[in-house]
Amino acid sequence: MNIKDLLSDRKKILKFTILTIGVLAVMFLLAVGITYGTSFPKFCASCHIMKPEFATWQASSHSQVNCTVCHVDPGLTNALKHKVVATKELYLYATKTYELPIHMTETIPDSRCLQCHSLKRKISASSSDLYIPHQTHYDKKIACVKCHQGVAHGKVASRGMTMGGDFNSWDRSAGQKVMTKDFMIPKMDLCMDCHGRRGVTVACEACHTSSVKPDSHRQNPFKLNHGIDAKKNIKYCDTCHAYIKAPGVTSKDLPEEEDPVEKYLNSFQTGADSDYTDYARTNEYCVDCHKKRPVTHSETWPFEHGKAVEKNEQRCLVCHSPRSDVKGTTNQGACSSCHPSIHKTPWRISHPFPVPEKLGLLEPKCFQCHIKDICTSCHGTKRTPAKLPKAKVTITAGAQGQIIPTPGRTN
Repeated sequence: MNIKDLLSDRKKILKFTILTIGVLAVMFLLAVGITYGTSFPKFCASCHIMKPEFATWQASSHSQVNCTVCHVDPGLTNALKHKVVATKELYLYATKTYELPIHMTETIPDSRCLQCHSLKRKISASSSDLYIPHQTHYDKKIACVKCHQGVAHGKVASRGMTMGGDFNSWDRSAGQKVMTKDFMIPKMDLCMDCHGRRGVTVACEACHTSSVKPDSHRQNPFKLNHGIDAKKNIKYCDTCHAYIKAPGVTSKDLPEEEDPVEKYLNSFQTGADSDYTDYARTNEYCVDCHKKRPVTHSETWPFEHGKAVEKNEQRCLVCHSPRSDVKGTTNQGACSSCHPSIHKTPWRISHPFPVPEKLGLLEPKCFQCHIKDICTSCHGTKRTPAKLPKAKVTITAGAQGQIIPTPGRTN
């Protein structure tokens, strides 16, 4: 090989190298350009099925933050990797083989939130009364999105609002309508549920920096007359008292699933005002006071309470129950403890609600007032046949000619 051939080969190699580098540089710049150009929210909205997310983002507090800030890790390498992975979504969209609703394939890590937000902030932006130690939650590995699920899109996917239909109707105005506080700001239910499952305190002062007691509760004699207000609107009382418990109390031990029969029996009302009377018997905050014996209940009260019952029976039922086995009763002094139900003739006339003349088996609603163990000693139920006692049995005629088996007595 002569010098001319060697120089000629070197020139070819140099040209090939320069050409290769040039092609790679163009491809790299093209990839960077595509990555940059497809990183803006308007590009996301160009996909028909992503218009709901774009509209809700416009109405959110993150409207000045690009989609990629939350959905892609920082850095050019991560952006390029994301675009490669995203080609799958592009293919599904182009071939119309995607599934609705569109869900994220990954959970947003805390690191992306911490690019802008600080863990040092304790006072909540939604309410100056709330004390939220973000650093403590972060140390306990509570993900940011666990609490802030709807901050950018108002949970429109989980609400079933992106299942199909006319996506073109999604504009900024539509996004503003669905981006309400109920779906953007964490609800107290979420906080209480998480605290309860983790055995963390659910006392008011643990999160609220100031007293949450309404002005009406500071007026005297509110403690004596609060029952009247509760009777008017117990749902208003429940907005706070559904959560309020004694300081330091936790709800780690969640209640077990209630027996279906017990749940059915407890669903019956004991009177027109049973909603507020039952509430006082079962709410943990109310029980703390209602289970205490009132000063009016002196030693002679058992002989005097009849007149008070005639004046306002519902007031008694706030603490007492017709039956001693009702779940949630705050006092063992149930009406049936001293006033057992007996078959007086004609007992159907005085019965609170109509009873069929030939009631072969007792129904669950019978045990709303009657004692099951006593009644079933003679009567059967829809589940268990009647078991007559071994003692002597006599047959007596009940009201309207009904034959009633009555256990005899042995002396």
